[in-house]
Amino acid sequence: DRSAQLYLRLRFTKNNKKKRTRHSMAYQTRGRDPLFDSEMAQTLEKRSKELLGIALLVVASGLAVLLFSYHPEDPYFLSASEQPAQNLLGRFGASVAAPVHMVVGLGGWGLFAVIAAWGLRMVLHAGADRALGRLIFVPVWMAVLSLYAASLTPGAVWTGAHSFGLGGLFGDTVLAMLLNILPVHASFGLKLLSALLGLGMVVLGAFVLGFTRAELGRVARFMLVGLI
Repeated sequence: DRSAQLYLRLRFTKNNKKKRTRHSMAYQTRGRDPLFDSEMAQTLEKRSKELLGIALLVVASGLAVLLFSYHPEDPYFLSASEQPAQNLLGRFGASVAAPVHMVVGLGGWGLFAVIAAWGLRMVLHAGADRALGRLIFVPVWMAVLSLYAASLTPGAVWTGAHSFGLGGLFGDTVLAMLLNILPVHASFGLKLLSALLGLGMVVLGAFVLGFTRAELGRVARFMLVGLI
């Protein structure tokens, strides 16, 4: 009948309007230009990496200052002393340097090396893309550094101010466990472990700091030319 024809015609008209609206929206979406072109996006990515690298270098500098100016008698959050801190970064620096030396000893300098190296790589755009696969081994390298430092004989100044060795409490504890496991005399075992740990420290350190074989070759040639 006539009413049914009018209903179908109205419905057909509405469906056509919806299709045209969808097509126009899709065309507008496809035709819209990106906010930044590829060259601008690459430039922004480079600048952001450089800013992150500069921030890491600033953090590394602060860490070097507080580790270098560490004093065993400085007050920190576990001490009740009220005397002024001799650390160059004040009580904050003492509160960071004291636990680091207590736990890993001189191995704490490895953290400075990692932050400084990767900050420099980001600023210079030299292998920053390798960071994720290398940085996951930083705790292992820190442990090796602590163990190697613990295998060294501390001087009289360190011994008089600390109840632990150069590798901190972690280095002393784990090194003592390893010496008890080795089926050799303690003195020989200590020399053997020290040599192996030193080798592992260098190899793992080169990996953690992002060096490739080509970069190590250039460093070796530079050192060789310097010696000649």
